[in-house]
Amino acid sequence: MSIGTTLSGTGHAALVVWLVVGWGMSSDRPPFEVMEVSVMSGAEFAALTQGVQPDLPASEPAAIEQPVVDETPPVPLVETPPEVAEVPTPVALPAAETPPEAPDLTVPETVVTDVAPDIPDMPQITTPAPSAELGTSLRPVPRAAPRVAPEIVAPPEPDATVAPEVAQAATEEVEAPVEETVEPAAETTAPEAAADQIVTEAEEPSFAPEISSRPQTRPQRAAVGVVETPTEDAVDPVVAALAAAGAVETPTSTPTSTPNPGLSGGQLSEGDKSGFLRQIGNCWNTGTLSTGAQNTIIDMVFDMTPDGRPVSGSIRLDGFSGGTATDADAAFQAARRALLRCSGDTGYDLPRDQYAQWQRVILTVDPTAMRQR
Repeated sequence: MSIGTTLSGTGHAALVVWLVVGWGMSSDRPPFEVMEVSVMSGAEFAALTQGVQPDLPASEPAAIEQPVVDETPPVPLVETPPEVAEVPTPVALPAAETPPEAPDLTVPETVVTDVAPDIPDMPQITTPAPSAELGTSLRPVPRAAPRVAPEIVAPPEPDATVAPEVAQAATEEVEAPVEETVEPAAETTAPEAAADQIVTEAEEPSFAPEISSRPQTRPQRAAVGVVETPTEDAVDPVVAALAAAGAVETPTSTPTSTPNPGLSGGQLSEGDKSGFLRQIGNCWNTGTLSTGAQNTIIDMVFDMTPDGRPVSGSIRLDGFSGGTATDADAAFQAARRALLRCSGDTGYDLPRDQYAQWQRVILTVDPTAMRQR
């Protein structure tokens, strides 16, 4: 049961108890009036009533009264005409006064004449004639500029003389086979004509492009170089010429390794060198090198087997530049791992008939250049 139901039941019960108990206990009750009444039976009451009532004759029902009709003819009604109000007699008004005459509103005609007004004469301004001393123009005459000759004068020949031995050595060096590079012929332009005025750079038209071209990258130096084994007969011609003149002694070349007598040696081509460097660069990894090691250039020396594989025990560090000894050792270990990893089981792709030229190899390793390969 809910609290509301309990409270409602308790309140109603208290109200009922108060009505029952409290009303009877009230002391302010009105007094009762007592009257004496005689009791009789019904027969006695009937006898008493019969003796009192008189005998009444039977009466006929009364006739229904008929309404009285008035037979007097109606008196005709005489219509009374409405009273007409008397109209007052109009009073004669006095005669109106004569209105004043209206003024004449006619606009007078304006007479237009074509005669021009008299204008006073303007004073005449006389322009002085130009003086013969000033000339016909006040523009300054440009100063005469020196004329520039269109042809270039050749410089005078030097007074120094070249020794015949040096000239002969230079001639032999020129006659040696040199790889020629064909350059595109430059367009010939006519020499500039001499002018009587000097044109400054500000007055010349600008031929600069509106958009700058992309800067060229720095030329990379050869990361690895294959040092060929020199022969006893190979002597620098310049050194030979100086030795003949008595300046220096002619050095004798000592082979770094003994060539294999069973193979014929020759000079390696640029394609073989580039291919050898490309094969090493495929296995090059500089991700673990520090900044100092990447900026250190090292020289490593090692021997090669006839099948194109490096001898692991012969790989050593020959020198370095650009860093500390710790950086050089880290770069050397990275180059050694790349050299051994790329050799594989078949070795490097080098000409087998030129084994005498790559039996002993000196590599100049630049980690930055090898990383870009």
